[in-house]
Amino acid sequence: MSLTLTIPTTSETPPPRSYTLYHILLRTSVRSYSLPKRYSDFLTLHSALTTACHAAPPLSPPPKHYLFSTLGSPSRTEERRAGLEAYLYAIINHTDSRWRDSAVWRSFLSLPASWINNSKTPQQQLYSPVSGGPITDPALWVDSHRELKTLLHQSRTSIQTAQEKGEGWQDAKRLLMKAGGLIAALEQGLNEQGEKEKPLLDGEMRRRRDLVAAAKQDRDALETLATMLSSSKNSAAKNTAAGGDKPPASRFQGTRVLGAPIPETQATRELDNKGVLQLQEQVLKEQDKGIGELLRIVERQRAMGTAITQELELQVEMLKEMEKDVDRVDKKTRGARRKAEGIS
Repeated sequence: MSLTLTIPTTSETPPPRSYTLYHILLRTSVRSYSLPKRYSDFLTLHSALTTACHAAPPLSPPPKHYLFSTLGSPSRTEERRAGLEAYLYAIINHTDSRWRDSAVWRSFLSLPASWINNSKTPQQQLYSPVSGGPITDPALWVDSHRELKTLLHQSRTSIQTAQEKGEGWQDAKRLLMKAGGLIAALEQGLNEQGEKEKPLLDGEMRRRRDLVAAAKQDRDALETLATMLSSSKNSAAKNTAAGGDKPPASRFQGTRVLGAPIPETQATRELDNKGVLQLQEQVLKEQDKGIGELLRIVERQRAMGTAITQELELQVEMLKEMEKDVDRVDKKTRGARRKAEGIS
């Protein structure tokens, strides 16, 4: 999974406490997003990387201007923007990957906790959920859960493709194994989060545990379906191969009269009428079991859709509350401004 980043734009926050924001644009094969960072955030990153990796990154951030500010100065802002972009480039392009493999780097760029660099080229970042530890950071947890849903979707698509072609089951099993590793990391992260002094709210913890439980059920159902379909395909292939070795009809010694001759297989060749009926009942039971598994998957998908709808409604309510708070703060700010103008 590739990762590229740039700092294409900057902005200034409104007064009274104005400062410059440098917008880091990150592009991966899954999504693109922007992160606003202050110059002090880069200095903190540099110090944290030096401490965590026991060595300073290959390039230092641009020096601080003690006499002049970047506010209101496009030239100084552009100079610092270019210096910060070069600083990030130096880390991501250096042959030594310890800085970009550290948790400090992932946290700064809001990358999932399981994002590692083990590729031949510096900018090729590979994603391996199995290698990651517990995911405790709330923001990284959400990103990792989004990655998990992508893995499950890819697994489902891979199973459908393999069923149509009759091969490729290893790809589906590999994706399901990655999904299992990521589910374990998410679950361990929730357990460790619950032991902290200031964990997430109870409602949010329950919601996240429900998401993990639903993902675990979905993953188990997909694994069962992949195993069952793969076994059925292998059995059918063996029966077809065995049917090709059938002796001529004149040499066949059987006890059944079923009308027109039917193709014999290894499973039915030595059976009488009763045995064939029992075999047919067994096959029907297996098919009913498969249909039941598919039905449970659909029901879980419906439950996940309901949970997503509820989450969206909760987010809308939170946005409404935030809008009310912003209006309230705005009114207080205008009142304070009028009082200040009256005093002056």
